[in-house]
Amino acid sequence: MRALTLLSRAVDLEAEQLPAAWGKAPLALLGPVANEVDPALAGAFDDASVAVLPQGWMRKREAGGLMSPQPWEDAEAVLPRAQLLVLSEEDVGDSEETAVRWLHHVPLGAITRGRRGATLYVNGEPYHVTADAATEVDPTGAGDVFATTLLIEYQQSADAWEAAALAACAGAAAVEAAGTASLPDRAALEARLAAYRRRRGG
Repeated sequence: MRALTLLSRAVDLEAEQLPAAWGKAPLALLGPVANEVDPALAGAFDDASVAVLPQGWMRKREAGGLMSPQPWEDAEAVLPRAQLLVLSEEDVGDSEETAVRWLHHVPLGAITRGRRGATLYVNGEPYHVTADAATEVDPTGAGDVFATTLLIEYQQSADAWEAAALAACAGAAAVEAAGTASLPDRAALEARLAAYRRRRGG
């Protein structure tokens, strides 16, 4: 389990601050870090597929900046407006039963599990997603890459399993260097997906 310390925090991002043109975006991903994103933003898009990574709503700052878990109080307001929910098993902790209840309220969701892959939820039904092979250098942000890839690919293909396989490959690529250095372009990601399929026998 990671120990996180918050040294400084961005100002709150309120729904009223969203540029009007952004409300027409086809995709939106809400990923608060430290409770700085207004949950009302989930309803600020006209016709977007909205993805939610709620980890920043599930943390609070203690004395000295140490972050500790807290209940996600706005889940019932956010989830009806979300098409995709992605959590990590670190976010969930001992409350996976609660997370599974949330995942039954969205068409598509996942709990990421690092080297053990992910559990994909399609209309509430769970399916295992095998992790792609990777040499881990820095795992920071891999879950965000997984979620973003899942959102984009599902919007393009409407195939949850294809989107999850591509997301597994993108997430694995993300851990192989610090920052964004190892993120693949589309051609490299497709090549990695082909190798992933060969290893899995299909």
